[in-house]
Amino acid sequence: MKEIQKLNQQENYQPPFPLSDFFNFDIRPYVTVVQFEPDETILQEGEKVNTLYYLISGRAKLFLSHENGRISLINFMNAPCFIGEIELLEAQKLTNGIKAITTCICFAINASACKGQLLNDNKFLRYLCVSLSKKAIGNTSNYAKNQSYTLEVRLATFILTTSNNRLYREKHTEVAEFLGVTYRHLLYVIAEFVKKGILKKTAQGYYIENVDRLREVADKK
Repeated sequence: MKEIQKLNQQENYQPPFPLSDFFNFDIRPYVTVVQFEPDETILQEGEKVNTLYYLISGRAKLFLSHENGRISLINFMNAPCFIGEIELLEAQKLTNGIKAITTCICFAINASACKGQLLNDNKFLRYLCVSLSKKAIGNTSNYAKNQSYTLEVRLATFILTTSNNRLYREKHTEVAEFLGVTYRHLLYVIAEFVKKGILKKTAQGYYIENVDRLREVADKK
């Protein structure tokens, strides 16, 4: 993570998604602008969170590690959205892991310095209630849709979501679990994408050779 800019009351900073819209108090003294590179950890799994992030641009993934060493993908985050709000509300004490998929630029709010104001701000809490409700509805909708579409469609969508600079590098075991299919079935569909010239296997992962064709497959809904 690298710090890009500090905000204060004197600066005339106009971000794409003004944080002032979400708060009844001036949040700028508690905010810095930070950048995470692809594969960089945004929230360390199992640690207490003292920073509330607002994702301005980029994509990230939420994951959970198990005692047996397995890792489960849980969800994906697209800008704009808050990261760490569940921990701020103490719905869970320790965070799940969050990693950047692409370059991510965030507002980093020093929550430990203004936690009392945050938790007593009706405007902010109302926003979180609506945001979390929309996430829950979206997750339910995505689950229902996933049961109705073929693996080809779901995998194409997944690859478009998780790739960076046309390179797809997710682990097959984690993807198979996330999509609810067997490891063998997943490898078969990936091999079919390679045969059709949609993907090309490289030492770094799978390169998307034909983005338009992959989008066509994903749009068969």
